[in-house]
Parts: sequence; structure tokens; C-alpha cells
Amino acid sequence: MIVLSVDPSASKTGYVVADVLEEKVDLLEYGTINLKGKKNHLEILYRELEEKIKNFQVDTVLLETPFYSINAQTLIKLGEVRGVVILLTQIYKLKLFQYTPAEVKISVTGYGRSSKEEVINMVNRLFDLNLDDSDIADALAILYCHTLKRIEV
Repeated sequence: MIVLSVDPSASKTGYVVADVLEEKVDLLEYGTINLKGKKNHLEILYRELEEKIKNFQVDTVLLETPFYSINAQTLIKLGEVRGVVILLTQIYKLKLFQYTPAEVKISVTGYGRSSKEEVINMVNRLFDLNLDDSDIADALAILYCHTLKRIEV
């Protein structure tokens, strides 16, 4: 199964494309899509993710659910970004799995209110990487959470 894991953000969206077989995960590509300050940020996101879906023949998308935010504008922008991702899953008839931030953090660190640094450190250990980007680390954490959930089933 080829999975696209997305950490949605209106400024910089992290993503990971991986081949997931049973307990084995092969990372095919990971990175960020910089959207900050771009007028057509939703179109850029759509085209970048569509390219990943087509190039890697993705069949499953993983997405973090929104968290509570005091800033309504931030929540609205996040909703727009999530809408682009969900639209792509519907257009390409992909499976969609969504996980809460707490679920993701618990699966990676064992604590649902872990700091960004703790998530980055654990993701680096789990995937034998040396990342310092929290957006990529979050997309990897979502992927790890999904993998654990599949094993539990």
C-alpha cells in the first residue's frame, strides 16, 4: 500500500510518501510544501499533492484532524488546507484515515501532550533519520500512528 501522510498547515505542509507492507515501512519521499505568503497557496498545495498521488500511485492518505485553536483565522486557514487534501482523496478515490494530534503523539512518544522536540527526537529514532523539521516529523508521526493502528486491528 502506498501511503501519503500529510501534516496540514497554511504556511508549510509536511508530507511523507511511503510503501507500507505489514510492519515494514519504506520511505519513498518526504518534504514540505511552502505556502506562506503565496496568493494561490491552495492551488499550489493541490498540484503538489496531486503530483505525489500520480507519481507514486498513492492509494491511501493519512491526515491529522484539526486541533482546538483560540485563533479563528488559523482554524479557517487550516480547514481550507484540509479541504484540499480531502478533495484529492475523493477525486482519486483514495482511502482516508484521520488521527487526532493526541493519538499521533501517544503512538510516537507515549504522551498525548508531547512537545515538538520530543516528537522530532522519537521520529528520528523510529525511522533512523536526522530531521530537524517539525512539519516532516509530524507527517512521519502520523504515518507511524497509522502503522500501529493497522497492526492492532
